[in-house]
Amino acid sequence: MTDHSHTDTHHPGPPRFVQVGERIVDPIYVDMAHGYDRDNLAPTVAGTPERDPDPSDRSDFTWRLLETPDGSDAGLEYAPTPYDDRTQYDEGLHNTVEFQPDTPGVYRLELDAPDGTHELTIEAFPTPDLDDEIEVFDIEGAVGGVEEADIGGPPHLELVGEFDAEAGAFVVESNPQLAADAFTVEDDLAVSFRPHDAAALSAEDVTVEGTTARIPVEAVDEPTSLFAAPFDGVRVGATDEIVLEPDGGIEYPNRPPEWLDDAVMYEIFPRSFAGESGEADFAFLTEKVDYLADLGVDVVWLTPIVPAWSPEIDTPPGGPHGYSTADYFDVADDLGTLADFEAFVDACHEADIRVCFDLVVNHCGWTNDHWQDTIAELGDQPEDPYAFPDVEAWDTDSPYFDWFDRQTTPSEEDAAPAQTSFFNVRLQPNLNYGNVALREHILAAVDFWSEYVDAFRCDIAWGVPHSFWKEARRLTRQKDAEFMWLDESIPYLTSMDESEFDLHFDTTEFMFTAHAVARGERPPSDLLDAIDARAEHGFPTYSRILNTTENHDEPRIYWEAKAEGHREDPAQAERAALAAAFTLPGVPFLYYGQERLIAEYGTRRESPFADRDDRFDDLEKDPYKRAFMNWEEYDEAHFAFVDALIDCYHDSPVFGPTADLVREAHRTDATDDVLVFGRDAGDEKRVVVVNFAPEPRRVQLRSTVETRDLFSGEDLAVGSSADAVTVEVETLAIFETDSLFGQGN
Repeated sequence: MTDHSHTDTHHPGPPRFVQVGERIVDPIYVDMAHGYDRDNLAPTVAGTPERDPDPSDRSDFTWRLLETPDGSDAGLEYAPTPYDDRTQYDEGLHNTVEFQPDTPGVYRLELDAPDGTHELTIEAFPTPDLDDEIEVFDIEGAVGGVEEADIGGPPHLELVGEFDAEAGAFVVESNPQLAADAFTVEDDLAVSFRPHDAAALSAEDVTVEGTTARIPVEAVDEPTSLFAAPFDGVRVGATDEIVLEPDGGIEYPNRPPEWLDDAVMYEIFPRSFAGESGEADFAFLTEKVDYLADLGVDVVWLTPIVPAWSPEIDTPPGGPHGYSTADYFDVADDLGTLADFEAFVDACHEADIRVCFDLVVNHCGWTNDHWQDTIAELGDQPEDPYAFPDVEAWDTDSPYFDWFDRQTTPSEEDAAPAQTSFFNVRLQPNLNYGNVALREHILAAVDFWSEYVDAFRCDIAWGVPHSFWKEARRLTRQKDAEFMWLDESIPYLTSMDESEFDLHFDTTEFMFTAHAVARGERPPSDLLDAIDARAEHGFPTYSRILNTTENHDEPRIYWEAKAEGHREDPAQAERAALAAAFTLPGVPFLYYGQERLIAEYGTRRESPFADRDDRFDDLEKDPYKRAFMNWEEYDEAHFAFVDALIDCYHDSPVFGPTADLVREAHRTDATDDVLVFGRDAGDEKRVVVVNFAPEPRRVQLRSTVETRDLFSGEDLAVGSSADAVTVEVETLAIFETDSLFGQGN
């Protein structure tokens, strides 16, 4: 892949497209109360990142505002505290700035760095006036009030370029589209194009006609990134990127790797993958690679394998999850050695399985050496084995002191400047991405692990600034154009789609809906709404989103259907949820044990706080979410269904992320149990029926729909009329059709 990232300089990243009043801010807290979208303006790391770089002084990176729109009073801030009265501690080493535009227009910033002076452009779009939380704007000539929550989602675009050799110019179409629920009209759509400020190409060389840009080839003397963002008069949509080559070539660095479109992802909680505690290590995982390959897994995600506090103690809260990193450059002793891990990766690659590493970099762990180096004096060891001593004094001379977010005041446990922690859990101190040395340390970890694995899953991705993710993704894509990035953002954010992540979680929409349907609390048709919501929230068509029904943080869907729902057959509910996840648009996903009904046959993990009233953990809600794998006893029919479902997904010409979703017309008396939809891939079309009920359900489909089920191979017809055929479906049925007819038609 062509290097177009300018990584040999300390440039401040790509241009930004924001709205007036939108804060580019990185608070010192990671929790629900302090925002889901963190960012700052940061110098990138020049050259190969070092694990233990020298600290930078404030004077090493100096920021200035060169140009602001008329009437603007906006300024740069080094360590603001925008949300409450707990002031952010600033040791004077913050090398990043934060910013809030106050007037529409273009802002130009300048960064003086050790290797020279660099510029950054920020374009701010107007924000419509609010009157008592009411949005007022012109809808097709009629001025009226619309509640802010009802203004619809942001627009989106997809850059497509071609080189016009005769004209000697690149032509870049932006293809902007309004959100499906937008209140604006197409005439309101505008697109702004800007080249990377580090490129020789200037904004004046980009001619914009409507929503199309033209760039003369003689203005492109090196691989050059061009960015664009849509604006519908109300909201700014996600930025896309295209790279123009001097020889007329074109690249799309903001696109997911193609292999993702036919991939089934499988998550493993490593220390529970064996049948008993202490049995699982990399050697055991390597032995099970053939099992994964036979099942049809394409990419396996391991939850954290690095040294951490929780795997080192008996009965840790939540199990030995490992989300408290002690060392970013090694593997945990109980799992084996780095060579053992490499052997596991090699075995996966030989079986055509990619490996996804769990990158936890919004916080580290209490036992991390760099964190411990900042502590000068501790109080007494608490009697509670799950608590940590108070910090009575800090070593402010530690070169790592500013690597962690802090508040100027003390906390209940710690002296000033007290740490801030991931969701106030002292085990997990927050990392400070205002410090360039810390950023380089984490980039070095990204560089290190990307030599071994094929993908990163990033824990609570909104807990890390966008500026870092952009830089980290470019680093891996320089080495491997097919390297994949998955963000855990709950709820999901379209801003993570801006040259940062290729694949996104969908917890609050798809997963929570699937659980509610499995419990019998919502109709299956709500799953279609969850899919539609992705476009309404502004995700472009090239975005890829996971269809997860379980993961290590959520209850097992079988457990919920059995313990909290009123489904007579919880295993059937789980099979139906998986069938929907594999046949609806998205990337299908399995959490280990789903294929073997682990919540029925596995060995549960017990909470260490089961007998305590003052403490609890998430295992008390579902003891099977991280249960030991049931390798001996399992439901063979259930396993066969999941195995066939994966094969069907791989063999089908319509399943996956790209074919259109159609709300196919049908009739049924079982609306609380049955989901019906169509998938349209052009020449190939299918009607899918999914049944959550414990007994077969009947559905009337249009008479043009074939009644032979492509999943089972059986003809499921039980009746017909002039305009319809009636089929009876046990769990999943897939029918061929030469046309689809939306229910709204």
